[in-house]
Amino acid sequence: MARGQRRIIPVTPQPSRHPGSRVVTTTPDVVRAVTDIRQQVGAQAARVRREDVTFTSADPARGEPCTAAAMTNTLVTTVYRSGHTLYVDLAMGTGAASVMEARITVPDLSITGAAIDTPAGGVERDIRVQLSLPDAWPMGEAHRVYIQARRVSGGDATTVRVLRAWQR
Repeated sequence: MARGQRRIIPVTPQPSRHPGSRVVTTTPDVVRAVTDIRQQVGAQAARVRREDVTFTSADPARGEPCTAAAMTNTLVTTVYRSGHTLYVDLAMGTGAASVMEARITVPDLSITGAAIDTPAGGVERDIRVQLSLPDAWPMGEAHRVYIQARRVSGGDATTVRVLRAWQR
């Protein structure tokens, strides 16, 4: 090319970006769009994330032995409600012939879960106790939660340990 001459480059037009230029496989439907939005909102509201909970000894001088015949607070934690049910997996040291029982309680709200018994047998038994959280306990509010346990029968040394706890 000679000096002073410009080179002409052919320019192709950009494709149109307005919504009417796209090919739509189905016709737009307001009812379908509103139904989809409602389903997505409902799915998000129903989805509750699991939150792990940690327990400590209710009485540090005593540890977690559990030999009383009456339900005794053995473990304690503070739970900020973020779910609908509190679950706790416990390891119950039953001794050779003892049977133990455990449950969850929240004294502030006067609620107590069902008591679960271990079978007898001389080994450490795993049980799961749970507590459905009432509407009187609002989301995000904290309350002190206790694991209560007792020796139902037998005279062996019996203990309680938390293996895992969570709310969902």
